[in-house]
Amino acid sequence: MPFQYVLANLLAQNEGAVGVLFLDDTGETVDFACSEFSPFQMRIVGAYVGIYLRQTERFLASSALGGARFLHVEKDNLHLYTMPLPDGYYLALVQRRPALTATARRTMEDACAQLQRELFARN
Repeated sequence: MPFQYVLANLLAQNEGAVGVLFLDDTGETVDFACSEFSPFQMRIVGAYVGIYLRQTERFLASSALGGARFLHVEKDNLHLYTMPLPDGYYLALVQRRPALTATARRTMEDACAQLQRELFARN
């Protein structure tokens, strides 16, 4: 299953979703799927999500609290959700308000499992 399908499917499964990002360990956008935002806007959102991730990781590391399993940032008009993948990669979902956080989390968990099987399976 190509990972672009996983991104597009996650976008379609969440009402109000405007984009899905596949980010590397620096927060750089590797690939994305979007419905309303332009590719440029999605890359900008990805850069900001990367900043949130790095700040959160620094805080968690300095506090010896472990790693983040689900990060939810609520902005004025958007919800940003991220989940970690192996090798420092992240999956991010961008959704307009009002958002259904439980649905976003469940569909992201499914997408992460699919991506782990397809991209990170070790032989």
